[in-house]
Amino acid sequence: MLYTFLYRQLYTHFAWAYDAVSWLVSLGRWDGWRRVALDFVVGADVLEVGSGTGELLTALVGRGLTVTGLEASAAMHAITARKLTERGLSVPRVQGFAQQLPFADRSFDTLLITFPGGFIGSAAAHDEFARVLRPGGRLVIVDVALITDNPLLRLLFSLAFPPKPQAMTRLHKALNDSPLAISRQFVGQGMARVVITLGEKKPSPPYPSGWLNRCKM
Repeated sequence: MLYTFLYRQLYTHFAWAYDAVSWLVSLGRWDGWRRVALDFVVGADVLEVGSGTGELLTALVGRGLTVTGLEASAAMHAITARKLTERGLSVPRVQGFAQQLPFADRSFDTLLITFPGGFIGSAAAHDEFARVLRPGGRLVIVDVALITDNPLLRLLFSLAFPPKPQAMTRLHKALNDSPLAISRQFVGQGMARVVITLGEKKPSPPYPSGWLNRCKM
């Protein structure tokens, strides 16, 4: 309960401390973990779901991509707006929720979600991800896992990233029921590794031979 309370404060009253806290709990590796997502982008139109303080939005724009940010927290939007202004950038951003994405069907080539909140276990959210992705599009979820049996390291990791068995159960069910083709992989070396979950949307089937001529008849 205490962790949940503190977590919520980082998205409201203490949003100004989010970047520093993320750096601290990851021992300076947070931004590097997050940027792994860039290697899995497909296409040019990208939606970041849960864009937070805007750091990944900046990196995506730097790669020449057309980017939109979705974030539920007004405090996070304020911080992002200030950063973008300071950097001379303009990125479309929307305040909203993953379970009701305010975008038309087939709007994006890639959806990026890094270190997601509770919405990631929602079946409604995964249905929305599939809806707004174009055929051949991709969902990219970034998280981190500890690969070690060292009890002290596992204790420290659990303090920074408390286990949530019920949330993990909901996530696994949502992934199993997803309209997308789901796969997972580890990235990097060492004890703390990035976990990439990919959801691929099947490309549209090609039109059968002679289809266009038949339509003209």
